[in-house]
Amino acid sequence: QTTLADSPSAMLPGPEIKPAKLSGKKGSRRNRTGKSLAEVADRHVCYEASVQCVEAEIDFVTETFEKIRKRPLRLLREDFCGTANTSCEFVSRHDDNRAIGVDLDEPTLQWGRDHKISRLSESGQARVELRNENVLTVQTEPTDAILAMNFSYFIFQQRDLLRSYFEKCRAAIKDDGILFLGDLEPERCAALRSLFDELVASVHCCS
Repeated sequence: QTTLADSPSAMLPGPEIKPAKLSGKKGSRRNRTGKSLAEVADRHVCYEASVQCVEAEIDFVTETFEKIRKRPLRLLREDFCGTANTSCEFVSRHDDNRAIGVDLDEPTLQWGRDHKISRLSESGQARVELRNENVLTVQTEPTDAILAMNFSYFIFQQRDLLRSYFEKCRAAIKDDGILFLGDLEPERCAALRSLFDELVASVHCCS
């Protein structure tokens, strides 16, 4: 049995962002170097601060998995992982937790290695594996769960392509594995349930 679970992660509050101090004349949006805030801002930092709340996300994922499967979640695959922020949060929770992050953009993965994975303990760093590959073709060991959060899978605009992604996910998780899809409204959840029913016999959607 495979479960389709919906995460409310996008609706959860993110970290507090303090406004940047601006120099120069009143209303200036340039810093001391003469560059605008947009020019000096790190897009990955901005994305994580505005979109992600990995602490709440991992709380939801681990608690939901254990509630449904009656066992702890230990091996997670984060599709479209970007900076692997979620993977890093997961492995930091328990010494037996491992994560596989998959993303097409190598520079973004490298940023994650430099700014996220490097902050983990030596043991934690060894338990995060990043794969610069396509989620439609990547092959990984069977995992307890796969996460596709923050509208990432919305890139698949054709039904056949989305179905193909679900097929790949089904083959990549254990028999009792769970696919977590973030940012689903009830009507979209119902539509995906219909599509997912073509692949598996039983689907459970958690709101």
